[in-house]
Amino acid sequence: MADQHTNDKVLEGLSDSQRQSLHEFSQVTNANLDLAVRVLASRQWNTQQAIQMYYEPGYADALQKTDDAQEAEKDVSEGLRRRGVEASGSGRDTQSNVRGAESSGHNAEGGSRRKPEGSASRRPQFAITPLLVWPFVLMLRLAMLAASTLLRILGIQRIASSGVPNQTTITNDFEHYFEAHYGLEHPPFFHGTLADARTAALRDQKYIVMVLWSKEHDDADVFGRALAHPDVVACLTQPQFIVWADDLTQLDAYAAASDSGATHFPSISVLGPRAASAGLPTRLELVARMRNGPHTANAMAQSLVSFVTRVVASRDSMTRAMQREQDERDAERRLRAQQNAAYEASLARDQERDREQREQSARAREQEIKAREEEIKAKEEQDAEERRRREEQAVDEQRTQWRWAKLAQIHKENATELASADAAKLSLRLENGRRIVHSFARDSTMQRVFDFVETRDVADEWATKGVTPYGSDLAQITAPAGYTHTYEFALVSQFPRVVFDDRRATLHNALSACGLWPSAVLIAEPLFEPED
Repeated sequence: MADQHTNDKVLEGLSDSQRQSLHEFSQVTNANLDLAVRVLASRQWNTQQAIQMYYEPGYADALQKTDDAQEAEKDVSEGLRRRGVEASGSGRDTQSNVRGAESSGHNAEGGSRRKPEGSASRRPQFAITPLLVWPFVLMLRLAMLAASTLLRILGIQRIASSGVPNQTTITNDFEHYFEAHYGLEHPPFFHGTLADARTAALRDQKYIVMVLWSKEHDDADVFGRALAHPDVVACLTQPQFIVWADDLTQLDAYAAASDSGATHFPSISVLGPRAASAGLPTRLELVARMRNGPHTANAMAQSLVSFVTRVVASRDSMTRAMQREQDERDAERRLRAQQNAAYEASLARDQERDREQREQSARAREQEIKAREEEIKAKEEQDAEERRRREEQAVDEQRTQWRWAKLAQIHKENATELASADAAKLSLRLENGRRIVHSFARDSTMQRVFDFVETRDVADEWATKGVTPYGSDLAQITAPAGYTHTYEFALVSQFPRVVFDDRRATLHNALSACGLWPSAVLIAEPLFEPED
């Protein structure tokens, strides 16, 4: 209760801006209230400078010793002042007694100035205590001066004399620190500011793996050895990554931690390009941040590789689409440049002829070019339409064959599901409004349910005709090689509203997570609007 009362008194004496600075400082450093106030006060309540000086080696201890020394010097000075006051008081009392005696004698004798015996003035006694204390006070002041000078040499004066280092130098310093502690094998750290890394990532359509380092946190050593692990180095050396790392004591890293909302350090986050409404990448967004990992270097390395791989896989399709759009824009830009160059060259040649010949040849050329372009355009459109038709037909054939092969697989697995005692009973509503009730085994995956819904059309044809486009033996049908099926629907539950998009999860885990085991009503909702 006493500590809480003291803290409340300290906070009451602070302004709103000082409380805000104290809150930001405590969020980053986790320092106690007393130490946080002393460090901020020593830097005139500049949060960034206070955080940087807090992580300077020995600064907090030196600040504590300086405060203790000032308090000790204050106590010694107060003691000396009290002794001086007492000595002065004794002298004044003695002199007052002498003057009183003289005055009494004068009054008693009728004005004569006769001094009584023993009334001579006394000198103040000499105090030896200040001589004994003075060497200790001098040593204390010398120690304070040495501590202050050392702090200037290590931090403040270094910046004042050499100037503020650029971010490339800071990043190189971090790389040298990392190599000195964990070896030369490490991911290729980006040399430059975080803004430079963002510009490069947007230009080249890459991911930024942002590492916010903190030497003072307990997990720093394990995290460093995990970053130097060969699997992590091999993963982050891929050309699709830009690895930007810096220490939290630097302003760029501190700003990045504040913007990303990171609270645990060391921290690793993945930033990826975000597409605007027109399909153009406008900025980077935080894709994911790795939470606290295992406490061993090997386990953390594996966890880090899995985290980065999983994040990139989830964003890979969007990245490829953006890259395709960028390539198309570049090709269109080059084509326009070539067309403009050809037009200007033709115009320059035409200007060298006579006006009549120039107009006639220009008209003939324009007609010829127009006819040729129309012919080429018509031929290209015809070829493109034919290619599109053939491609759609091939995709439809592969999709149909895949559905028949998947139906054969489902027929093989149905016997096991029907014999299972612990099964889920699902009521499925298809896109055409039809409802089907089917039982699935407990350990079936959501992929099994997606395949069941996808094969209902061919299942009806098999039940009606008993033959397939590939023969009457359903078990002999195999999936087409190299074909990857895309599901154009999603399975959702309306009450509660849940979208089951993780097809790798088991049916029991997926339904139990939202309280729908062992029976549920799932709706197949189309992912795309039907074309008119």
